[in-house]
Amino acid sequence: MRLAKHLASWPVLTLLWLTLALTGHAQDVPPRPNPPRLVNDLAHVMQPQEADALEQKLVAYDDSTSSQIAVVTVPSLGGSDIFSYAQKLYQTWGIGRKGKDNGLLILVAIQEHQVRTQTGYGLEGAVPDALAKRIGDQIMAPAFKQNQYYTGLDRGTDALIALAKGEYKADPADAQRRGRGRDNSGSGTFFWI
Repeated sequence: MRLAKHLASWPVLTLLWLTLALTGHAQDVPPRPNPPRLVNDLAHVMQPQEADALEQKLVAYDDSTSSQIAVVTVPSLGGSDIFSYAQKLYQTWGIGRKGKDNGLLILVAIQEHQVRTQTGYGLEGAVPDALAKRIGDQIMAPAFKQNQYYTGLDRGTDALIALAKGEYKADPADAQRRGRGRDNSGSGTFFWI
């Protein structure tokens, strides 16, 4: 009888331990800035005038389309994985228009050398994860390797805006290699070294 009671408590204790272990490593996202901004350089990797220029460009895009692109740099993910962190940040900050979910977040984690593009359902058709990842790999990452974060984000947002407007043209050879235009990477995360 005593052994049965003891064994019955193991699943509960294991679940409690796992919950504490997982939430202990999950970092809360920073609070939404007030007043809200589309460019939030929390890692301080851009000059103030660079962040302001990027902000002006993204506000103009938001005003002309109602779609939002937000850029957030963080010094570290604090042990979180970038996918979960970006998802939580996107939802907590309410990026995109309410009811349209037409936002796109570019999250740059400096210490981890990771970037994640988190796209709302309203922009997924225009900005698929595979093309967002390619823009990150081919346009942003080379600049980030040189510690030129503004240059990478400026050029990357230009390409993402063009993609959302239907003006960005993918390399036709890439489409042939993918077969029938599908890219199965399914990830908007990329790394730079």
